Amino acid sequence: MVEFNELEPGGELGDAAAYRNRGNAYLNKGEDDLAIADFGQAIALNPGDAEAYLDRGLTYLGKEEYDLAIADYSQAIALTPEDYFAWDSRGDAYLSNGDYELAIADFSQAIALNPGNLAAYYYNRGDAYLSNGDYELAIADFSQAIELNLLNADDAYYYRGNAYLRKGDYDSAIADFSQSIVLDPSYVDAYYRRGDAYVYKGEHDLAVTDLSQAIALNPGDAITYHCRGLAYLFGERYDLAIADFSQVIALNPGSADAYYHRASAYNRKGEFDLAIADFSQAIALNPGGADTYYHRALAYTHKEEFDLAIADFSQAIALNPGNADAYYCRALAYDYKRERNLAIADFSQAIALNPDDATAHYHRGRAYLIGEEAALAIADFSQVIALNPDDAGAYYYRGLAYEYIEEYELAIADFSQAIGLNPDYADAYYFRGLAYQELGNETLATADLRRAVELDPELGNQQ
Repeated sequence: MVEFNELEPGGELGDAAAYRNRGNAYLNKGEDDLAIADFGQAIALNPGDAEAYLDRGLTYLGKEEYDLAIADYSQAIALTPEDYFAWDSRGDAYLSNGDYELAIADFSQAIALNPGNLAAYYYNRGDAYLSNGDYELAIADFSQAIELNLLNADDAYYYRGNAYLRKGDYDSAIADFSQSIVLDPSYVDAYYRRGDAYVYKGEHDLAVTDLSQAIALNPGDAITYHCRGLAYLFGERYDLAIADFSQVIALNPGSADAYYHRASAYNRKGEFDLAIADFSQAIALNPGGADTYYHRALAYTHKEEFDLAIADFSQAIALNPGNADAYYCRALAYDYKRERNLAIADFSQAIALNPDDATAHYHRGRAYLIGEEAALAIADFSQVIALNPDDAGAYYYRGLAYEYIEEYELAIADFSQAIGLNPDYADAYYFRGLAYQELGNETLATADLRRAVELDPELGNQQ
């Protein structure tokens, strides 16, 4: 018997079929380069051998040389255009290369050519639709594959679950991931994705259970620790979140996200120095993260390090000029520093970006009031009241603005509204009392001032 290694170009057995057979033997042994050389020789001897192109294309696909694989599959299709397997194979190469529309077209052609083997092709096309963001079409194809009793139905349920997850249908996603787990109790990714869906639903304990199972099955997966850390973080179990993010960092020291989320857990615990250290590390790893600068600025604000906070808010704004919250929080920092004009400018920008932000109107109104710009303050507090009619503070401060411009009746009406919303509002009683005094109503003035002091004895020192 002649062995494959006895073949030599031009030898007695050096025909195309023998080279292709030896190429397949090399391919089965994982010796891809030798396989490619033999398939190439087979093609040189017999340029019409579509099988050799398919085999070489498969080898290139395994080496992730997608363009070369596509070229070989295209040649096979040109030689045998009715070969559904060639269309399916090129679809796989396009899918791996990120050419989703071309992949979909090829899988569709494979389906048309071979109606008797539809399940696998529906599955493949569903994968392409999923990757392309066409979630409804992906769901339809995976559903069709499942109905046709696809042998790897656990995968079809899993990928359909992913499509449901991405379109925000978390209950359907959970049902599909659960079915994948029934079919394969060791399906790590199904536990992970079901846990992810539970996180999105706010069912953090169920998320932790699934993600813990995924970790038990694959203890070295940093991504699963990260996701469980998020479940702990959102569930306000900060120490456990910190432990998981620390494990992510141990497994992947370059993970800016892990430092960012561990910092968020420290922030929520009030451990601002540790939070700042982690945010700083996240910035070192990813200097373009606007949210990281924003949240480090919040930590500096809690520490009353307003200059550092302002610098970080400014960087966050530079990276994301549409972040209304960054303008609002920088305005508060300027306000704490008594830089009223800068505060007002930032409150105004926050309002321009989000006109329905009652808190920005409220704080700009206060800044205007402190700056004795009563008319502007009244306009802002009126807007707050329009957005939130139950805001007692807005009525109180608008009352102060009316009192400043000696509109005492309007001031009394607003103070009365504030008291109606908050019967223990000592300052509202006090300033309503002063307004009654200005109108010469000593009886009501005395009653209000007495009630104010009862609620807050410190106000007695102001009379």
